[in-house]
Amino acid sequence: MIAYQIKNAKQLEKITGIKVSEERKINLVIKRYPVKLTQHLLKLIRKSEAIRKQFIPTVLELDSEGITRPWEGKINTGIFGLERMYKDRCIIMPVAQCPAYCRHCVRKDYIKRFRRAMSYEEIDKALEYIKKHEEIKEVLITGGDPLMDLKRLEYIISGLRKIDHVDVIRIGTRSIMYDPERISEELISMLKRYNFPEEGKPIEISPQFNHPDELTKESIEACRKLIRAGIKLYNQTVLLKGINDNPKILAKLFRKLRNIGVELHYLYHCAPVEGVKHFRTSIQKGIEIKRWFRGGNLSGRCNPQYIVLLPVGKWEPLIDGEILGKKEGYVIIKSPYRMEDFKRIDPAFKLPEGCYLDKEGFIICEYLDGEQE
Repeated sequence: MIAYQIKNAKQLEKITGIKVSEERKINLVIKRYPVKLTQHLLKLIRKSEAIRKQFIPTVLELDSEGITRPWEGKINTGIFGLERMYKDRCIIMPVAQCPAYCRHCVRKDYIKRFRRAMSYEEIDKALEYIKKHEEIKEVLITGGDPLMDLKRLEYIISGLRKIDHVDVIRIGTRSIMYDPERISEELISMLKRYNFPEEGKPIEISPQFNHPDELTKESIEACRKLIRAGIKLYNQTVLLKGINDNPKILAKLFRKLRNIGVELHYLYHCAPVEGVKHFRTSIQKGIEIKRWFRGGNLSGRCNPQYIVLLPVGKWEPLIDGEILGKKEGYVIIKSPYRMEDFKRIDPAFKLPEGCYLDKEGFIICEYLDGEQE
């Protein structure tokens, strides 16, 4: 579980063996968006350009187009580390750190600021909040990577298991891909203590695999260890320009995941985060990829939902709401959400910037699109 916190361009070159050009600019990138790599990744980035692009910094990250936080809970819980967007779900983020940092991360600003971990007092407040809101049926523990602190992770899981109305506990982690040694016997034993699928109270883990090169023998074995222990796995892939925005590459990835027992959940459109413009293709490109899948080229059993993260929630193109038009690089989207949906949960809810209501009360969002070519 060795990880390297990269301080500057010279250290990056020394550790990775990759020649760094524009040293001054790369140092600016590292200062703004820290770089962290695992021992496992160091082997992979030498073999795979697709993996290298996801973890090695580039001067393209200095482009400031985008939003610092395009996706965060819009319902104010008043508790640090507890976010909520929907009526029946919430998110707990116990730690902000990860074993490695993806350059396309939707929470890139959290990395930049080295956000502190939740205190145990704050975790207790989060658990009490969830206990009081009986409409919450499932909780996602994410971050940062929650596997960075198994003590905090177990504390949260054990607390959630004492709340009758919480059925599903989900854990979001990319360690399976870039640090598979973290799927240890200690972790698996702990998860088995709280996994009760026969009672309708399962624990599920969501890895992120974006390219077939990421499915190494170590990562595959980590997935199989969890599955053998009775833990459900559901993958979430991010659509990344120049890496996997090709339907044949994605089809290969999805078939491999299905074959090892990992369910396919979401294909996420890369969010409009500051510093990730070079990773973002257009929504139209994502639609074209999905249409290729649906044209008899990929089984529905390994065809995930294509999802765009709007400021007010997830949106599936051509299924939820509709595209109303385009304006100066933005796609105008009628979301499936109404103002009243949020007001019922949080009377103080206000529309995020770039959102407004139509005559029917649906929330319209101006979404910064990516460039297809």
